Amino acid sequence: MKKLIITGANGVGKSHFADKLAMVRPEVPVISFDAIKLEKDWQQRPRAEIDVTLAGELEKEAWILEGGPSLLAQAVEKADALVWLDPPEHVRAWQLATRPWTHLGSTRPELPPGNIDWPWQQYKFALRSLKNRSRFRTYISEVFSSADRLQKWRCRNESDRKTVVTQWAKAQD
Repeated sequence: MKKLIITGANGVGKSHFADKLAMVRPEVPVISFDAIKLEKDWQQRPRAEIDVTLAGELEKEAWILEGGPSLLAQAVEKADALVWLDPPEHVRAWQLATRPWTHLGSTRPELPPGNIDWPWQQYKFALRSLKNRSRFRTYISEVFSSADRLQKWRCRNESDRKTVVTQWAKAQD
């Protein structure tokens, strides 16, 4: 197992979890889909440019790709494993509420330079994200259910995440 996707809705901790997995297998690089998608000031790159860049990353020998469900259509066929981070909504809402304050006035490590977290902007994004939660979950669930050849984990809590870390660490042997 060398190619792992971590997906879920906004605010579920994909970047943080990717970092945890990279700590146990540092030879496997983390690819942030947000870093591929975004330019400066939260502006999205053209879709064709995103697709070409992502395709290039997916051709590499090993990776941990973390990002929202829009990456799945292109990436799932190249992956060995899929992690769906799906905590209870109250946990996700709390994480979305506190995240802008953690990186207030700075750019999160997984983002390209110039994408600064300010609470008002992030809260508008979070509310839109929470509003679309059923669409995210339905799409991820469909992809998750149909990805028969992949090792799959659906993580609802910290115990589920620990299981993934343990199995990911053993997969390097």
